[in-house]
Amino acid sequence: MKNVFGTKPIKLAGTTEEVVVGGRDRFPLLGEALKGVKKIGVLGWSSQGPAQAQNLRDSLEHLGIKVVIGLRKNSKSFAETAKVGFTVDNGTAGEMLDVVRDSDLVLCLISDAAMTHEFENIQRAMKPGSTIGLSHGFLLGHMKNIGAKFRNDINVVGVCPKGMGPSVRRLYEQGRDVNGAGINSSYAVEQDATGNARNIALGWAIAIGSPYVFETTLEMEYRSDIFGERAILLGAVWGVAEAMNNHFITDKNMNHGEAFAKSAMSITGPISEAISQDGLVEIARSARRSGT
Repeated sequence: MKNVFGTKPIKLAGTTEEVVVGGRDRFPLLGEALKGVKKIGVLGWSSQGPAQAQNLRDSLEHLGIKVVIGLRKNSKSFAETAKVGFTVDNGTAGEMLDVVRDSDLVLCLISDAAMTHEFENIQRAMKPGSTIGLSHGFLLGHMKNIGAKFRNDINVVGVCPKGMGPSVRRLYEQGRDVNGAGINSSYAVEQDATGNARNIALGWAIAIGSPYVFETTLEMEYRSDIFGERAILLGAVWGVAEAMNNHFITDKNMNHGEAFAKSAMSITGPISEAISQDGLVEIARSARRSGT
């Protein structure tokens, strides 16, 4: 099926990428992209859930598309969803599997741990021809590990914002005054059972406020998570701390306690403050000034 939003070529590192351009001026196309979607169930209320649910509600309200939050029975998060208008009483919040059964698009934004326990139940509860949406490639990796498969009568898509949930909401709100403000997203079509999975994914991405949407795969998404988030963001920080600790001991003659404290402070104190105020260039300047 034709992509209702079209694409724009962008040259990056000697290659040409076809990206979808978002912005408030593209919202009139959301009805066509999400044709047949009457109810969106958003599962989970941690980082992405609050942001995406509110953005979708604001973007799709005029189309009559209802956004409903799905949580475990007796979840404490029901009190939090109520603060922004998603309540059991008005029919915009409910028990997770009940919401799944009644939704045309199910956005599975629960934690990785919950995903491994709940996915089969969620998949069984989905309507034939409905769509499951993921903002993280973890589930596909888990399913490959255990030999599980998606049902062949549902769409499987991904929209992965390149920012934490609060920024997805904050920049969306900024977009009311600045067309195109928002967090960019990647999107993926893992399985297209109905022929319109691509437009559903892109409609989701545009509706949460993504100004640019580029294509990937769920497999590449979880691979990049493993390398970028786990290896670089987590592993590299450990490596930097260890290198500094050794430097303070061997080159600065500090004892182990002093070296540990200095290393930890270098990451959590001056470095974070310098990056926030002046960027990475300030780190090099600070190192030269301090002699470290």
